[in-house]
Amino acid sequence: MAEKILILDFGSQYTQLIARAVREANVYCEIIPFSKPFAFEPGLKGIILSGSPCSVNEENAPEMNISSLIASVPVLGICYGAQLTAKQFGGLVAKSNKREYGRASLQIRKEDVFLKEVPPQSQVWMSHSDSIKELPEGFELLADTDSIPVAAFKKSESPAHHFPLYGVQFHPEVYHSKEGKKSLKIS
Repeated sequence: MAEKILILDFGSQYTQLIARAVREANVYCEIIPFSKPFAFEPGLKGIILSGSPCSVNEENAPEMNISSLIASVPVLGICYGAQLTAKQFGGLVAKSNKREYGRASLQIRKEDVFLKEVPPQSQVWMSHSDSIKELPEGFELLADTDSIPVAAFKKSESPAHHFPLYGVQFHPEVYHSKEGKKSLKIS
């Protein structure tokens, strides 16, 4: 079975760009709706949770059990996917003072293999109206920007049987995130 990445689509306008970036890293990937059942096949190497036009705080916001995913494969949440991750594990996600859309300066606060090829300061692309205000217990801040306190994070405390869990508030898949595709490389 070929190795692949599965992208669970929450309705982001950037989902196809995420897939393109993964494929440009020479990794096969498929996009499916977040609500579609799927099997954890032997070749599945990771899951990416896409962004969404929704707020995780809306009454009928799209949801899925992220804990069940990391029991089987590594997971990366992008924008809404990161916010959903933070909220499900007990963090605080709230409306931003203003909708953040455009370039921002990412500042790495902690070295990690996930951002190993990204310089300490890098331009990224933001497109969100909610922000992660507080990380859940057991999570580590990896990067922030001048206007948001959490731009990248990882779950640091995990049972031995869980895989890595990362989240980014920015969009690494778009051209305006200068070093973004480096964080989407699959080793």
